[in-house]
Amino acid sequence: MTRLSLPKAIQLCIAILLCFSTEIFSQDFNQEANRHQKLGDSLEHAKQYKSAARHYQAEVKLRKMIAYKKQASVNAGYSYAMAQMPDSALVCFENAVRQFGLSNSNWLDTEPALAQVRKLKRFTELRKYMSELQGAQQDPDQAMFVTSDINLFWKAYDLYQKDSSNAQKIFLTEYFEKGSPSLQEYYRIKTPNIGGLKGFVHNIKKMPRFYESIRANTEQVAALEDTIRVIYRNLKRWYKPSKFPNTTFVIGAWSSGGTVTNYGSILGADMQSANANTPISELNLWQQKNLIPFVGLKHVVAHELVHVQQNNMAGDTTLLCHAIQEGMADFLGELISGKTANERLQVWAVGNEKKVWAEFKKEMYLDRYSNWIANSNQETADRPSDLGYWVGYQICKAYFEQASDKKKAISDMLNIKDYKAFLIQSKADEKLSGSTK
Repeated sequence: MTRLSLPKAIQLCIAILLCFSTEIFSQDFNQEANRHQKLGDSLEHAKQYKSAARHYQAEVKLRKMIAYKKQASVNAGYSYAMAQMPDSALVCFENAVRQFGLSNSNWLDTEPALAQVRKLKRFTELRKYMSELQGAQQDPDQAMFVTSDINLFWKAYDLYQKDSSNAQKIFLTEYFEKGSPSLQEYYRIKTPNIGGLKGFVHNIKKMPRFYESIRANTEQVAALEDTIRVIYRNLKRWYKPSKFPNTTFVIGAWSSGGTVTNYGSILGADMQSANANTPISELNLWQQKNLIPFVGLKHVVAHELVHVQQNNMAGDTTLLCHAIQEGMADFLGELISGKTANERLQVWAVGNEKKVWAEFKKEMYLDRYSNWIANSNQETADRPSDLGYWVGYQICKAYFEQASDKKKAISDMLNIKDYKAFLIQSKADEKLSGSTK
């Protein structure tokens, strides 16, 4: 079954895995909702689509979090479409869009199973509604800047400090269930990484001094709004089609510095609110190396904002594709904010350029991004993880520097259809192979 596609292929894989892994929710959510989701998945796999859709609809009613209601509504709509019931399918999609925040118009427009749904007059009206919402996102000065989830977290944290035996219930009911749709979506797609509520609470319990030390900075995120809007405007000057959905800041159990979802950009403020006095003894090696000072948070926002613009790029499973997408976010993020979000990679790579490039070339056309991106398990004191970001940055930088029309170069990047051709045109191979830095 085809599910919602997210801007980044890695996030898509996580989301798809999550849809089929209902057991992981058992410690967190209404057991009856879990039962309906599992039955829906089983019936759908057995091609009993009408019955599957009814279980997904039952799940919608039982879920408390909007992000889960959205996914269940999409699943129900898809199943009804497969059951040749386009009117029922459209009702589900209307609910997903109008009530629960579905914004993935590309999936609705291209999914083969929805061909009959797209012929309905109400589908045209729904797409017009979605287009109007997306059109409103073109003004960088109107973008939503959401920090309410940080305040919610600290309220829940204070309650947890008084009653640690009920930590999971407290964070579920006082943080996630009361949080923004972005926070709920963040939790939904990151549950495999953090191990549900149990893992979320475990992370907090094992680093009490760290959390106490970052509290003051996280509570000052709202003060960055004017600075970040300057970054938004910079991107708009470089790339007029830019869109600016919500930017939401959460405390996310060190599961991700930034994520792009249907609800916009979501930033894990816990990973980027350090200062010179932040204790790091409770952090592992990867966390210590990737802890970003509060002054660097704006550069991560810029990185994620670039990812928002990448919906028109081709996608595949090759390392080259992933590296260019991530490296582009670093390069263009630096262009609009002044620094790359992964400055440590730039520092480490000095003197290692030829070696890293030679290693990358051996795998760049293979499905091997796990050795280069999101590979925190490979972090060592002598070699950082995520070097695919650095390689992609160098490719995009080379393309930009050799282009006479810089704005067109940026447009070319954000609309890549052939990654091998882009690499050749960038002349990065010649530059990196002959590097003597």
